[in-house]
Amino acid sequence: MGPFGETKNKTNAHKQRDDLKRNVSVTEHKTDLDELLQRLGVDPRRGLSSSDVKRLLDQVGCNLLTPPKQKPKWVRFLEELTGFFSLLLWAGAILCFIGYSIDRSEDHLFLGIVLVFVVVVTGIFSFVQNSKSESLMNSFKSMLPPKVKVLREGSTDEVLSTHIVPGDVVFVEGGDLIPADLRVLECSDNFQVDNAALTGESEPQKRKRECTHDDPLETQNLCFFGTQVPEGSAKGVVIATGDNTVMGRIAALAMSTKKEQTPINKEIHHFILIISGIAMFLGVLFFILNILIGTPYIENLVFMIGIIVANVPEGLLATVTVCLTLTAQRMHAKMVLVKNLEGVETLGSTSCICSDKTGTLTQNIMTVAKVVYGGEASFMTEDAPSSFTAGRKSYDLANECFRKLLRCSALCNVATFNESSKWEYEEDGVSKKLDASGNPIPCSFKGFLRQGDGSKLETILWKPVGNASECAMIKLVQSEATENKDFDVDHLRKEYPVKFVIPFNSKNKYQVHIHEMPNSQKQHVVQMKGAPERIISRCTHMLLNGKIVKMTPEERQNIEEQQEALSANGLRCLGFAEKELDPAVYHPNYQYATDTKEHNSPNFPIGEMINPTVEDSTGRIQNPVCTEGLVFLGLMALIDPPRPAVPPAVEKCKTAGVKVIMVTGDHPVTAQAIAYKVGILWSKTRGDMEKDNLRYGRSPGDVDYENPDDATAIVVPGHTISVDMSEEQWDFILGHTQIVFARTSPQQKLVIVENNQRQGHIVAVTGDGVNDSPAIKKADIGIAMGIMGSEVSKNAADMILLDDNFASIVKGVEEGRLIFDNLKKSIAYTIQSNIPEITPFLAFILFAIPLPLTTFLILAIDLGTDMIPAISMAYELPEADIMMRPPRNSKTDRLVTPRMISFSYGQIGFIQAMAGFFTYMVVLNDFGYPPSVLMNRGHSEMWGKQPFFCKFHKGHYVDINGIANPNLDPTYDAPTREFPFWFEASDGYIQDCGYPIFHSGSESDPGDGFQFQDSLTYNTGTRGKRAPTLESYLANEQQGYFEYVPWKGKTSQFWNNQFLYWDTNDKNGPMTLGTGVERQLYFTGRPAGLYSLCAANDGQLGHYYEDKSAVLRGAQFPADAIAKSEPLLFEIDGKRICDNEPAGATMTDRHYNATVFCNGQSNEPEHCRLINGYDDDDKPGFTRNRFQAFYCKNQCGQLLDVTDPSDIPFCDATGVTRCGPFVNGTCDNQCHDLCYPPPVFGDVTFGGANGENGYKQCLNVASSEVAYEALKHAQGAFFGSIVVGQIAGLLVCKTRWLSIATQGMRNNFMFFGIGTELLLVAWLAYCGPINAALGTRNIRLVHWFCAIPFAILIFVFDECRKALMRATSSERKDEVTGQVRRDAGWLERNFAY
Repeated sequence: MGPFGETKNKTNAHKQRDDLKRNVSVTEHKTDLDELLQRLGVDPRRGLSSSDVKRLLDQVGCNLLTPPKQKPKWVRFLEELTGFFSLLLWAGAILCFIGYSIDRSEDHLFLGIVLVFVVVVTGIFSFVQNSKSESLMNSFKSMLPPKVKVLREGSTDEVLSTHIVPGDVVFVEGGDLIPADLRVLECSDNFQVDNAALTGESEPQKRKRECTHDDPLETQNLCFFGTQVPEGSAKGVVIATGDNTVMGRIAALAMSTKKEQTPINKEIHHFILIISGIAMFLGVLFFILNILIGTPYIENLVFMIGIIVANVPEGLLATVTVCLTLTAQRMHAKMVLVKNLEGVETLGSTSCICSDKTGTLTQNIMTVAKVVYGGEASFMTEDAPSSFTAGRKSYDLANECFRKLLRCSALCNVATFNESSKWEYEEDGVSKKLDASGNPIPCSFKGFLRQGDGSKLETILWKPVGNASECAMIKLVQSEATENKDFDVDHLRKEYPVKFVIPFNSKNKYQVHIHEMPNSQKQHVVQMKGAPERIISRCTHMLLNGKIVKMTPEERQNIEEQQEALSANGLRCLGFAEKELDPAVYHPNYQYATDTKEHNSPNFPIGEMINPTVEDSTGRIQNPVCTEGLVFLGLMALIDPPRPAVPPAVEKCKTAGVKVIMVTGDHPVTAQAIAYKVGILWSKTRGDMEKDNLRYGRSPGDVDYENPDDATAIVVPGHTISVDMSEEQWDFILGHTQIVFARTSPQQKLVIVENNQRQGHIVAVTGDGVNDSPAIKKADIGIAMGIMGSEVSKNAADMILLDDNFASIVKGVEEGRLIFDNLKKSIAYTIQSNIPEITPFLAFILFAIPLPLTTFLILAIDLGTDMIPAISMAYELPEADIMMRPPRNSKTDRLVTPRMISFSYGQIGFIQAMAGFFTYMVVLNDFGYPPSVLMNRGHSEMWGKQPFFCKFHKGHYVDINGIANPNLDPTYDAPTREFPFWFEASDGYIQDCGYPIFHSGSESDPGDGFQFQDSLTYNTGTRGKRAPTLESYLANEQQGYFEYVPWKGKTSQFWNNQFLYWDTNDKNGPMTLGTGVERQLYFTGRPAGLYSLCAANDGQLGHYYEDKSAVLRGAQFPADAIAKSEPLLFEIDGKRICDNEPAGATMTDRHYNATVFCNGQSNEPEHCRLINGYDDDDKPGFTRNRFQAFYCKNQCGQLLDVTDPSDIPFCDATGVTRCGPFVNGTCDNQCHDLCYPPPVFGDVTFGGANGENGYKQCLNVASSEVAYEALKHAQGAFFGSIVVGQIAGLLVCKTRWLSIATQGMRNNFMFFGIGTELLLVAWLAYCGPINAALGTRNIRLVHWFCAIPFAILIFVFDECRKALMRATSSERKDEVTGQVRRDAGWLERNFAY
């Protein structure tokens, strides 16, 4: 499809979604019924025919909601593995594998494997946690009954609900689900539907045949798919099925609503961009710099990988996931179930909560809040115990008038208590608990339910059954039974058996019961309950001070005013009246009736208006007795009361700057009353100002005129808003600080959320009904109710309140802020180590020092030592001001800010890097390598792989036992085999150090027959690697630079005497010797022998590549080792090996391509004799070239330091018994326990890689090996110093504002994290197998202390920083909103992260 077609599709999709957001457009309720039936083509007496049903099924389809397209699980799993941060780690892993393919470094291979492991494991973890059930549409399907009774072809039948069509005539009754949108044809008088799932209304709604409202959601002649029938029965015609139903539109809207990217997802993405940008920038920058200074491309690429790996916190993905999961678990303990992990933090970022009323702010339990009954002189209003009255109870139980009011409310009532709820049960839920006597244990009437926020909510443990209002009344009556058994409901109803009942109906708006009183005359009493205006109008008398007195106009007005005041506060009022009947007339067997053959009214008093002459169609007239007036007892005012924990929770929201908006389907008056009670409204609304101005005749300009434009509170009825409203109109409404939306539709809730988001709010939405699902899904954080919530809303939500308590949301806000705080602290802690991880690489490239830290040790920090301490931040308690801060500004208060980078990199990280370098230099100095010799000596193909040459000032050469040779002056003399170590003594020091010049080799390969121990298999090919020559060694010595083996290295824990006579057949890491080593790796180290320039050119020095320099950056050689004007004499024991000029030879730093390799074998060509240091006679002699390889019988050992071959001891044929010096007889075998020069007879050749002839090839590797081990120890100590600094960094990151003394050390998991951090370091440093496998080394105890002063500096510095910030910033409270605001000082603005 072309781009224009794609754009058109997108436009159509947007238009379709906008259409869905409009309020329901249905006209069938207003259409004349006969016209509607004709349009549907149905006779209501016969129903549809089978052919009509088949035709309609083909046209409109089955009665099902269209399921959305679902991504396959494997696609969603791949998405978890290919997030931006995951892609960055994948890129790092690929680079590591590329690096391994280049240099075969096990560090790179291991790092690559671990990075892949991290991505896959965290991807699996996130997939499992965030995998939402694909049951959103299935939950809509669950609202569909399996079968429904229909009228077809004149007979009723049960068919699958999916097979009903528009025009079908269906029957429903109490307990059924409405199978489709219906128009009521006929119904019982008590027919009701529960629209809570659709509109949020808490009360069942009456339904009738007639249209009562233009709004389809308000009219009483429509029933909607998915709603329930609590009572009554009806016959209706189907007007819409499937996607065309109102619920279908909501489902389509929920499915089409795009889920917003969570704030934490945005922040992590932002953080990754920053970190990856820094990593890529530094990697590319130094890659370019390395190219400019001539570093080989392969080495350069490996270095770039190190820079990137050092910058990327590989453990962040796991840390964030674990932190969110731990917080989600903690929130579950507070009755908040988190479905979307990232939703945890989103709740903390919330700046606006759009909360439903019923069941969230309120208890969803109708409760008697106020009572009105007769006092001594007049009727008065008193409090009944409820959260609406803050638990107060002011009525007088001893008052006779109140007692009769309670009696009437219990008797004129059909609600009951579930019998099973009155007993204690065993854990199986079936068996009753028994006391010691075997009797069932009764359950207390009241109890306490612990909420998620820790508060206790008093609740009724006995479960009432029946109408919500009647249930509220029997709960009030029964609550007094604990003090007076006369008010036990069951007892009352036994004492006053019912004789006759007139059920409540919408026409009469009253309910009548006649009961027999427990007196000797068995007198009857009529009791009535109903709408206050209907009850008051039927009363001629009233009960005052326990006596029946005549109703006066003044008292009638008093009662009506009290009723109006209660209704204005959102309470639903019911009136009560009674009349004790004359037992002489209304005897025990009197037959009560609502009408008789002669009369069309009841045959007992109910206070009817007198109409004696009016006849009905049958000629009946009114019964005179029904006009007798009743005695008014009082009023009960009911409400779904607010939860006790809600007002303080709303107050906490105000303090925290979180705007709470009520969005409900309930009546505006009720919504406003609850809003005032819970604190969402606290000042006069715009509507109330307009009403008062009108009532009191105020005009603009009057002193007492209240300007509605100044109102900060507003109540917005749903009929006044629509999707077509302009942004200016929405901005006007949402500009108020106190807002209530009432009578809202699902579409309006969605538009409200969208406009709040447009204003930049992070919006949380609560809801329990299907009507809430589009808004819940659209919100930044959707919250469903766990108890009252529908499955649809739960599936659409990100989290579920298991206790339906708004206070749990506020706890969630605090937890969300805490997780953002803790993530911020965790990241600040994690990235601190980036500086001490990066700076070693920078120092390596800028100053060419030996690399202070390896990529493996970086990995050990990021995925090892830092992981648990970083995760421990998830357990950190909130700082005291966490709910006194304004909501996070997503544009400025990012997870990672420049100030955090400054704090972690420029402050703490810098100090940690200083600690690392200080420790690194101390360790190398302690092993004999002072800081002065490190710069320009750190090339990775030199340090630890080539002998180190230094110029000494005095000191001594010592042997393996530490005995000095007084005849050797290190200033002028070279060390010998017997005295190889340099000891500085009291007056010695190192002036300068360097390496031999690398100027031999070519790009070619040595060939298929290459065997590294056999010199005859060598040619000039070194696979592009450069090698030193014997001439470069001798050039150094002629300029006073001698091979350096520090005595400090000999006295170290890593020293091994075998360094002086290493078997080249054994693998040795830095030397890259040993069987099975690839050629490319072999030629990066010192070969098992010597290259020579002179031997290849018949004594001439020349033939070099003019365009290739042998200078390697970081592998500095003494500048005066290259003759500029004076030729050098290349001699071994006075024998010149290079004779192109009488005065010697001139050597340059060019790259020579003509060399010969010699390693002392007996069958080497003649020109190797001088290189090997042999005598000129016919027989091989003792080599005097201490740089050359030598050979031992059976195993390598120390080479005898003798000058005359005749002094060499020989053995007999056994190789054990010594029989004298070098002889030509029976005693001509080498002794097994001694090392000799190459075999003394020319016909004995080297035994090969496996030493078949019994000879071992040996080499002195002490100089390079000590340097290698010293560096490994220094790297380990650098690693240890980072850990010490990170412990201090962890402590200072505990708080962002408070002193650690205030916050306290109550995070036990942090102690565990520090402990595991130290244990891991110890394991890496002191476990022998780990040392061998990963190249780590033991850390001397004294070297741990190097970083401690820096750790103390970190702690003191940060405590001072935070103390100065607190001292220079002030706090104030906004008098209007109650929000706490802090005026940040200069230090906070620039240094608070």
